[in-house]
Amino acid sequence: MNLFFRKYEAKCIKNEAKETLIILHGLFGISDNWVGFARHFSKDRDIIIPDLRNHGQSPQDDSFELNDLVDDLHLLIKSNNIISPVILGHSLGGRIAMRYALLYSQHISKLIVLDMSLRSVRKKAEHIAIINLMTHFPIDKMHSLSQIKEYLLSKGINARLMKIIIKNIRKTESGFEWKVYFKPLIALFDKESEPIATEDMIYQGQSLFIRGRNSDYVLDTDIPLIKKHFTESRIISIEGASHWVHADNPIEFIKTVDEFI
Repeated sequence: MNLFFRKYEAKCIKNEAKETLIILHGLFGISDNWVGFARHFSKDRDIIIPDLRNHGQSPQDDSFELNDLVDDLHLLIKSNNIISPVILGHSLGGRIAMRYALLYSQHISKLIVLDMSLRSVRKKAEHIAIINLMTHFPIDKMHSLSQIKEYLLSKGINARLMKIIIKNIRKTESGFEWKVYFKPLIALFDKESEPIATEDMIYQGQSLFIRGRNSDYVLDTDIPLIKKHFTESRIISIEGASHWVHADNPIEFIKTVDEFI
């Protein structure tokens, strides 16, 4: 599948630019969420931020398996002649990035995984809340953004969740519609997440795993498995950060990535 993507060209002289950085958002995310970071990182390299399939402006499809998402990423890299990019993935984007590195190690230069482990991920309360809210949201009765916000406030939705919801809504001539395609995403929650690595898969390139200190997505008990499959990996914890590390502590996140790439 050909994904929609945003590109930010390097601000430096072209022949002095470093490897392209590809940023993969998480479930219910969108490329637009990463624009501010892209502008910073583009100081010395091109930045590519795709919308994953069934998200944002990318095409929709009933198939939403991990290998589908990896194939989409591979097509993006090959069709745009991107040579040995650095791949950064958050949450679901991190699962895609890890799987890609294990399958196509010769095609990337470095890997950054933001708050995601190799462990099978069960349903998270915040994701269930988003799905429940979106599937019962009377979007066809909404006539303005202020009306949408008022409705969400009346349901006691917190600021972070409200931002996620609003980012997934598109204005049309007749009102509003969802950008995200629910059907395959809901199906995703009805089964165990697919394994990222088989026993013999190893990525020997440089890799950085960044976790939020207040998150339970990457536990100390996950580290041995990470080290087994990503032999040159470093694990960094960012204080005061939840699963949304980049949003909770953007300064430390940017500093950590800059030092690695």
